[in-house]
Amino acid sequence: MTNKLIDWTPDLSLPTSKSTVQHFIAKAGGDRLVIDTTPWGEADLSVNGQSIAHLETAASAGDAFRTLETIAEDLEADKNARLDQAIEDDEVREKLGLARI
Repeated sequence: MTNKLIDWTPDLSLPTSKSTVQHFIAKAGGDRLVIDTTPWGEADLSVNGQSIAHLETAASAGDAFRTLETIAEDLEADKNARLDQAIEDDEVREKLGLARI
């Protein structure tokens, strides 16, 4: 079993059937992520209300969800990696008002 970076929760307030949109919500690193999938394989990923990715031709809703889930995890991992980088350039540190450690 893989260790998932993001814990997705289905929106249970929406009706569920084979012909409706599935809505999944997650919070990661202060961001609100949403994936909407359709049974015919169309899906959208948004982060903090901004559209990030759209799929039109996935084989199924499950395939669309997994693809967008991977994109969301990559975005969050990249964001975390950038936040963890050390700022070693003294000129950059000075412009940001950071003290040399």
